[in-house]
Amino acid sequence: MTAGQRLLLGVAAAIFFVAHAAALPRTLEDLDSINFAMGVESFDVPAHQPHPPGYPVYIALGKLSTAALTVIAPSWDRDRRAAVGLAIWGLLAGTAAVFVVAAFWRAVGIDAWTACLAAVVAATMPLFWFTAARPMSDVPGLVAAVIVQAALVRLLTRTPEPRRRPRTALLAAFAAGLLIGFRTQTMWLTGPLLMAVAIRALRMRRGREAGLLAAAAAAGALTWAVPLLVDSGIERYAASLFRVGANDFEAIELLALNPSWRLLREGIQVTFTVLWSTRGLAQVVGGLGVIGIVWLAWRRRRELGLIALAFLPYLAFHLALQEPANVRYAIPLGVPLAGCAVIGLMALHKWAALIGSAAIVSASLVVVQPVLSAYAREGAPVFRALQQMRDERARLDQEPLLRMHHQVWWGVRRALEWYRPVWDTGPQPFPGDREWLDVVAHWRSGQQRPVWFLGELSRTDLTLFDPRATHLRQRYEMPDERMQMLMDDTRLDELSWTVLTPPRWMLATGWALTPEAAGVAATDRSFPHQKPAEAFLRRGPVPLRVLIGGRFLSGAAPATVSVDLDGARLDEWTIQPDPNWFVRWIDLPAGVPEGDRPYATMRVRVAPAAQAPGEVMAGLEQFDAAPIDDRTVMWAYGPGWNEPEGSPQTGRLWRWTTDGSTLDIRAAPGDVTIVLEGESPLRSYDAPVEVVVRAGGQEIARFTPTDDFTETVHVPAAHLSSGRVTIHPGRTFVPGDRDGGPDRRRLGLRIYDVKITR
Repeated sequence: MTAGQRLLLGVAAAIFFVAHAAALPRTLEDLDSINFAMGVESFDVPAHQPHPPGYPVYIALGKLSTAALTVIAPSWDRDRRAAVGLAIWGLLAGTAAVFVVAAFWRAVGIDAWTACLAAVVAATMPLFWFTAARPMSDVPGLVAAVIVQAALVRLLTRTPEPRRRPRTALLAAFAAGLLIGFRTQTMWLTGPLLMAVAIRALRMRRGREAGLLAAAAAAGALTWAVPLLVDSGIERYAASLFRVGANDFEAIELLALNPSWRLLREGIQVTFTVLWSTRGLAQVVGGLGVIGIVWLAWRRRRELGLIALAFLPYLAFHLALQEPANVRYAIPLGVPLAGCAVIGLMALHKWAALIGSAAIVSASLVVVQPVLSAYAREGAPVFRALQQMRDERARLDQEPLLRMHHQVWWGVRRALEWYRPVWDTGPQPFPGDREWLDVVAHWRSGQQRPVWFLGELSRTDLTLFDPRATHLRQRYEMPDERMQMLMDDTRLDELSWTVLTPPRWMLATGWALTPEAAGVAATDRSFPHQKPAEAFLRRGPVPLRVLIGGRFLSGAAPATVSVDLDGARLDEWTIQPDPNWFVRWIDLPAGVPEGDRPYATMRVRVAPAAQAPGEVMAGLEQFDAAPIDDRTVMWAYGPGWNEPEGSPQTGRLWRWTTDGSTLDIRAAPGDVTIVLEGESPLRSYDAPVEVVVRAGGQEIARFTPTDDFTETVHVPAAHLSSGRVTIHPGRTFVPGDRDGGPDRRRLGLRIYDVKITR
């Protein structure tokens, strides 16, 4: 290589090192990295420290680096030391990658400038660049495999020396076997080339050399396999390996087990898109790669054959036996794609290769460097949550009870094991899919310990507890979509932490405060016309006001709503099919009577009215209970509102207004403030919509939102004598008129949230 080419590689390596040294992770991430870190502390493969097949070579390196960090950075906590101890090998391997990949292309027979440009493009490929900072074995395993590939390719392309011992071949074969203990997938990168070298020796009637190659590869594999089996025990190791394999085959839709064009197409699309993080960049590089392959097939078939031998087996393995959602598994395929793209540019012109490669590198870094910086700054959502909880727990006098949604349970169990030495959360059994009922049982039993709830962001069941006792402490999410794409293999990339203190009220089954709750009631056949819906009120002498609201869902005749408290009739009223909306306020001047348990049981039943038998259906969509005092403000959605809706993906809730939607407010005399949070009307209408708010027959506010809005409306006490405030949007529409569907509701504004305070 010339001085200019060496300078190019040196500058690229230096930039890589500096960028990644500043972005070393502060936390572990997810299951695999936790398993690696636990294996560094105490190697036990059957206990998934780390997960099978064991990665003993990588763990040995991790032990060395983590021990060194204990001396070099004694102030670092256990999390950071474990994460950096593993990630440092990605940093070093990625820095060396520009030289290693360039050497591979030179061994194939590609000219020096093309090899250098291909190496720089590969090293800055977004998935490679980002994954090099993670506490994973992917990048160091790939770089080590490419070193062996380069050596084996040289053996295939050089003129053999008949009487000289093939030392390079033996070292390469030994390294190929050894690397399987570093990262199992490397066998698909080195194995085919090693077999080609052995076959070449046999064709030249050098059987002894072929035998020595096989022996060297076996010796490399035995170097890590024998200690691994001795340490783990053959039976325990085999059982663990079989169990993991069986679980993977059951849980993953693999092309090898379910051959279909759909899976093949999806696998190819995901694999080659995720390498470049954005579809546009992936299409450009992919198109240039196709040009490069065509040019090689026309002019340099020998080189194309070597590239195919080095990477096609891994491509076949990846598409057939690996889940494309584990995006980092695609990284090895970026090496040939980057090289073929540069070859395609070089086929056009040398200056096209220089300018085009510079453009690809620049675009890649623009895409990935902000994501890498955010990754280093934020850390993994699961660990951010558990670290914050761990630190706050140390300041508490009372141990909290940890509970979670089942979606979170699957993703957090191993992290809880990691923290067990400093925070033993006790057994966390699978919570099922009615998770809030366990918290209800906790409070009903008389426990006073606060509940720390780790929630899945799309779930809404915590709305079944008194919001005054439910405090969202933090939402933990990926900073942006690109990071989520580059880390799509993580088991849990978003969650929330909610603190619950003993609530004044809580609900069991039968309620429809959210679409999720309504879905549970439908599944359990527990709507109030099917069996009584249950609520629980904390006992005490404080005067209490209870709100129950809902809708008459179907039926032509009136129905009776009855409310019992601890078996005694508390209230009863009749609801009509038209208007189908009802709100009921029930005052308990003496509070909730004493009893054997800390919470009284309220049951709400809906049945056909005695004078009008027939089938009825009703949904209970509102509930609240609060003290009757000068400070408390209670309110209900009154006439003119549509039913509660929500996004099953995000958990965000909303209600649509009609042309006039009323808020029914109950509070001691005084001014109140209403905060409306809603969607931009321009998403539903082709022009701005003027919204008018009226109370007591007077206009009290007028606004014209042009974007998603949060509007604060001050309501003077003089206008609250009726307790009603009505929202009038300037326009409405019927969805069925727009899309031809059956939805005949009249919709005005989509309102995400309403808050009413003094």
